[in-house]
This record gives sequence, C-alpha cells and structure tokens, in this order.
Amino acid sequence: MKKKFDQVFQFKITLKDTKPPVWRRIQVPETYTFWDLHVAIQDAMGWSDYHLHRFEIVNPSTGMEIEIGLPDEEFNFGREILSN
Repeated sequence: MKKKFDQVFQFKITLKDTKPPVWRRIQVPETYTFWDLHVAIQDAMGWSDYHLHRFEIVNPSTGMEIEIGLPDEEFNFGREILSN
C-alpha cells in the first residue's frame, strides 16, 4: 500500500563538467527515503545502479554537513559517509 503524501519535491539533477549540460528534472513525494530518491535518479538518468552516489545535506539544527551514500575510500576525501 502506498503512503499518502501532501507535498511533492522537485529536483534538478545536473552532471558536473559536461558540455553540453546533462540534466534531468524529477518530482518525488515527500515520503521518499534517500534510497527511493537514489532509485528515482538512477531511473531518470538511464543508469543501471553502477555509479557511486552521495547525497550532501545540512543538518538544520547544527549547520553541519552530513553525507549519505555508498562509501568508497578513494572518493570520500577522508570524510565520514553514512551508508544507506
């Protein structure tokens, strides 16, 4: 059974350093988890879940940045990343 929701969030996903720019605009319900958002991005970009991914958010209480994604020692630049 699908969860009910009141709000829809819109995201513009842009790949860095591409010419011409590669981007997609998606809309997701407020009930989406980061995993759901990850899947929506994969689908919108036509990817098969083989790309590393990371979400960077700011904790509104502390102002500190939090990263959520697939940890990879080569790409985390020494910062802690929370796994999905």
